[in-house]
Amino acid sequence: MRCKSETKRQTIIEVAREVFEEHGFGGTSMSEIAARVGGSKATLYSYFASKEELFVAVVRSFAETHLNEVFNALDATADLTLGLCAFGERFLSVIYRIDTVRAYRNLFVEAGNSPVGRMFYERGPQEGLTEVAAFLRHAMALGKLREADPMLAAQHFLALLKAEGFERITLCVIEYLGPDEIAPMVARAVDVFLRAYAPET
Repeated sequence: MRCKSETKRQTIIEVAREVFEEHGFGGTSMSEIAARVGGSKATLYSYFASKEELFVAVVRSFAETHLNEVFNALDATADLTLGLCAFGERFLSVIYRIDTVRAYRNLFVEAGNSPVGRMFYERGPQEGLTEVAAFLRHAMALGKLREADPMLAAQHFLALLKAEGFERITLCVIEYLGPDEIAPMVARAVDVFLRAYAPET
């Protein structure tokens, strides 16, 4: 029975993800999700108490599927430049996916009208920042980076990674960024970051 319930829960999350992508958070109703899943609203609410709770589950599912592996691969004991570049390329390949970009566009619209923006940040970007900060803290302890606030350094690094492409792709200036474009962007971002946080001599 537990297995069946978990399967149903995952089905609901997947359907909800599709509906959120199509209509945004504000334009999505629990009734439509229930109809697409093929059950009643009562059944839907037995799994998720609110649309906000379901949205958080969708965000978590996406992170577990696409981002956890990216963050878990961070290894401060390996070559720092190569490690940061490998992470950056994998990170941006997820951030610049069509469905991820579409989700960000929807969130920008909804953030001023509901708590969904804050909820997304807390369950997505903030958790990612914490992972990167832990990695950088370890690198600082090993003497590979100068001592600094790891969380602030993580914010700087992720901002540098997104500096050349994020606004352009979310605002529809460009439609797509592939590996051949992402790799040099990451190399430049890592170069700037390492110059800023190089060990003090």
